[in-house]
Amino acid sequence: MVQVYTEPLCRRHYSSLFGEAVICRLSILAISIALSLVVSYSTGGFWVKLKPDITQASVHYTYDAILVFEGNDIGQEMIWTSSPSINTEFGSKYVAATVQASEQDLNFDGKPDIIEFTATVAGAYPVYGVKALLQFTYVLKGGPLNLEMHSLAYLTHSSQLPGAVLYTDGELVLQQKNALTFGRYNDLFNQPMLSSAAPSVFTATQAGNSDTFTLSMRIRIPPNQLVYYRPMVIEMLKGGWIQFLATFAVLWFLLSWAEVMIFKYRIVSTRVSSDLVQKLHKF
Repeated sequence: MVQVYTEPLCRRHYSSLFGEAVICRLSILAISIALSLVVSYSTGGFWVKLKPDITQASVHYTYDAILVFEGNDIGQEMIWTSSPSINTEFGSKYVAATVQASEQDLNFDGKPDIIEFTATVAGAYPVYGVKALLQFTYVLKGGPLNLEMHSLAYLTHSSQLPGAVLYTDGELVLQQKNALTFGRYNDLFNQPMLSSAAPSVFTATQAGNSDTFTLSMRIRIPPNQLVYYRPMVIEMLKGGWIQFLATFAVLWFLLSWAEVMIFKYRIVSTRVSSDLVQKLHKF
């Protein structure tokens, strides 16, 4: 013989609608719900208002820049900009420069990973300090992010000795003051208003008394840029529901044992009907 089907045998407890047994079961359910809400909220992660996203921005140099080369004395500055109208405003302080820029996509994902910038000037005096301001387009696309803006990379360096070459190597890092909104197109800063606030930059100066000075900048685009955004309400509700349901399942399992003890040992009065007792059938 083989077992082909089973039927569970039960002991059924009956009570009036407003009896103490019904009140007991409703109380256990209410306690489970209340404790689940308290535990989920107090342990954190129940109502997430900010969420992080790691991505790589699409950054391109706009070929706009302002370069200031400083001498040893006050008033000794050589200035070059990419705007001819601004260059005319500086008059005798304007200096011609040879500028080269290139983008490198190391992993072939369509986003530049390194931007090389080199500028060479020939002036009437040695260079002791350099200030540079470069403009970029900064785009975050995909998933919850939709941002387009112009950003500025600022470099400043000075030395006690004159130099012939300045090498820099740093990252263009986004500094957020406010979180982005999920999926909303944001072009509020699509003007040259954002400045990278002093990221980690390595500089090296080659000493020399030559009147020719070369500025070499290597700007790295971090592949793991951390960006915060505000999730949608439905996403926050989904996260809260998952937290609540996971906590409720554990608490309900534990409190169900208390319910078993209450009805097994007749702490509350009920009328019991057992499947083990044969019932009389009338025909």
